Amino acid sequence: MSDEKFVDPRLQAKERIFQQLHLSTFDTMGYAHAIIQEVNESGKDIEANNESYQQLLRDYEITKNMAPIADTPLALLCSQTNDKISNSQQAHASIAQLCAAATNSLNHWRILVEIPEDLLKVDEVSSQLKENYASHLGAWRNMLQEG
Repeated sequence: MSDEKFVDPRLQAKERIFQQLHLSTFDTMGYAHAIIQEVNESGKDIEANNESYQQLLRDYEITKNMAPIADTPLALLCSQTNDKISNSQQAHASIAQLCAAATNSLNHWRILVEIPEDLLKVDEVSSQLKENYASHLGAWRNMLQEG
């Protein structure tokens, strides 16, 4: 008897995009961590031209534009995030963290919408992903409410 588990072919067909989105999430966390580390070491905010900050801004824009958010509550969150980025008097490091939370939420959303509806109901397939999505989404909402 084999230890291999059956993987639904519908998920196998989407494995490449799932991997790309997971890697993007790890990259986003890396940029956010680098900013936190720099702030902790310097004791001051990062500059607007900080590479990690600029990358988080770009990643957020790209991810927002690729995520199917029309007619979802995420559209409003993106609008609020765009306003914060454009009109904020907040520290660049705070905006970076907002972009990271938004990007990670949107990446998890993109994965969730790619999973067939019947498989979303299977805990083995989606429970961890749903938990991660809820965690990032909660952080994103909290950051928007704080400032």
